[in-house]
Amino acid sequence: MLLQKLALPMIGAEDETDPPWDHLGVLFSITPHLVAAVAILAATIQPYGAGEFGKVVLVLLILSAQVAIRGIGDYMYRHRSPADKLQLWLARFSVISLLSGVAWGLALAILYADSPPDTQVVALAIGCGIVQSAAARAYLAPRSTLLVIMTVTAFVNVAAIREGNWVMVPICVAYVGFLASYMVRLITLDEKRIAAEKRTRVLVDALAESNEKLTEANEQLRRHARTDALTGLDNRRGFNEELTRRLDLAHKADRPLALLLIDVDHFKRFNDTHGHQAGDRCLQVVAELLQSAIRGLDATAARYGGEEFALLLQGSEAPDAIDFADTLRARIAQLLVPAEEGRAANLTVSIGVAVARADDDENSIVSRADRYLYAAKEAGRDCVRGTETPMRADVSA
Repeated sequence: MLLQKLALPMIGAEDETDPPWDHLGVLFSITPHLVAAVAILAATIQPYGAGEFGKVVLVLLILSAQVAIRGIGDYMYRHRSPADKLQLWLARFSVISLLSGVAWGLALAILYADSPPDTQVVALAIGCGIVQSAAARAYLAPRSTLLVIMTVTAFVNVAAIREGNWVMVPICVAYVGFLASYMVRLITLDEKRIAAEKRTRVLVDALAESNEKLTEANEQLRRHARTDALTGLDNRRGFNEELTRRLDLAHKADRPLALLLIDVDHFKRFNDTHGHQAGDRCLQVVAELLQSAIRGLDATAARYGGEEFALLLQGSEAPDAIDFADTLRARIAQLLVPAEEGRAANLTVSIGVAVARADDDENSIVSRADRYLYAAKEAGRDCVRGTETPMRADVSA
């Protein structure tokens, strides 16, 4: 299990859709290598004080070359072409990582070899710090990390064996084993983190989809709540909402508004004569004509109740609402509604028109349009009455 974990390729090496580019950006960063170089240079203080200038210069040259290579790699990675393949940069990182391991191991081995115990202890301590730092990022690049640790350890062991210090071998083996276990733990934790993030993304996506469906369902409910099932027009509730909204526009945005109340003449007689199915069809035919008449206009048609319809005209058509209503009345009078036994029936409507005033509210404009509708019925039906048409004295108040 340990070897299987450490044999894993770099995260994202097989799936370029995850965040491997971000991981590589962390791995190519030169900052940790500058810190490691400073730490190793600190170990040259004692040799320098002892006059071992050749050893210090050699270590300095090795570290300078290592930092230069990492700096070039970092620069090239940050300025890579968008068309570059991930595998290319994975391979480059592996090579640069191996060179870093060789440089660190060689520098530490030089400092360890033929040095006083104090210098050797410092070199070993710095080496331990470097490999532990590398192990802490093992979840990003298990193979490269393990290779760097083994390379550094191998160089130090060679230096120790040359001096007959064989006890370093089992110590380093145990230490590498400890680091390997630590790396496996890190990799396992990161795998769990990635799995948790994927589950979270799935849940978030599912929640977003549910919210979208809920929003659509609420919108459908809202439409159903304000839509008349028979005609497909707004129902009384929808009409009331539209009237409030359009009156507000009329008052605040100076958008003229006219209300047409339309009543199908003698609808009860039509039902009794031709049947309720023909009556339903009659209402549907009127609704279809209203929809056709206002298409392209800033207007709303609604079934006001029973055989009554309401039309809200806003904008440039509102001042000419009387003419609009009379044209509408004439078009309806030309309709033939399918009735029983293949027959067809005519129908007419009476219309009351009220143009909104500055002091109008919902009740006042509806009340005025209703009085004009009553006047149209009193005038014999199949006609229009409104602000610009004569009214009987008993309905003018």
